[in-house]
Amino acid sequence: MPDSPVVADSDAARANAEVVLEFFATVLGPSHDTGGVARFLAESFIDHDAQGDDHGLTGVTAKLDGLWSALPDASYVVDAVVAAGEHVAVRSRLVAPAAGSAPAAEVAFADTYRVVGGVISEHWHVVDTAALGALLASRT
Repeated sequence: MPDSPVVADSDAARANAEVVLEFFATVLGPSHDTGGVARFLAESFIDHDAQGDDHGLTGVTAKLDGLWSALPDASYVVDAVVAAGEHVAVRSRLVAPAAGSAPAAEVAFADTYRVVGGVISEHWHVVDTAALGALLASRT
């Protein structure tokens, strides 16, 4: 992961931020390695995203597989990371280059992760769903 601005309140919090950054680099970056989800997320992982029925590992993997299928050239770019204790907040952008007649586009995300024992145990996010929907619609 390129050098991203990380602010942490302790060495443990910085280590938690590194787990999240590695998750971004491996799963949310250009390689789209959703097979790696289980390496980063706890078996008891809970995605507090209000959409979808499965808030565990299989649900996250299915959502990401769907996203990468619709946007094969897109990836997340981390802009800032703040870590305090078990919590890691990430400001990022889903960046999709121009494709066919669709122009390049970006959608801003704000995510919070809880890292326990070196794995991500919980996730919350805020996203502009209208912008994400427009991006997905422009690629289908």
